[in-house]
Amino acid sequence: EERFCVWSIWTGEMPPPGVAKHPPNCRVFIGNLATEKTTPQEVANIFQRYGRLAEEPLLRRSFGFVQFETPDAAQAAIRGAQGTMIGGLSIDLTLSDNRPVRGGPPTDRRGPG
Repeated sequence: EERFCVWSIWTGEMPPPGVAKHPPNCRVFIGNLATEKTTPQEVANIFQRYGRLAEEPLLRRSFGFVQFETPDAAQAAIRGAQGTMIGGLSIDLTLSDNRPVRGGPPTDRRGPG
């Protein structure tokens, strides 16, 4: 059974109380991303071959996120795009938790690895 990870993303409706906008295992963390040399469209072009994107890629200083509609697409992207060169750097991909991205200084929340 394929689990969809968007709730009316294209209509702009908010999900009902208690329903997460993006359930787990659909968001990919992109580490080592040369954001000063990369646009969201370039990132989307790389990742959309693995599945439908639920929203535009989110880029921050040296990292970013790609939100897929299904967990299978997120896993396929991690397997297929791991180590891809973007802006002269080899990206590092992992599944992300679904915490909101804050506007403060970037930190590595993935822990030791």
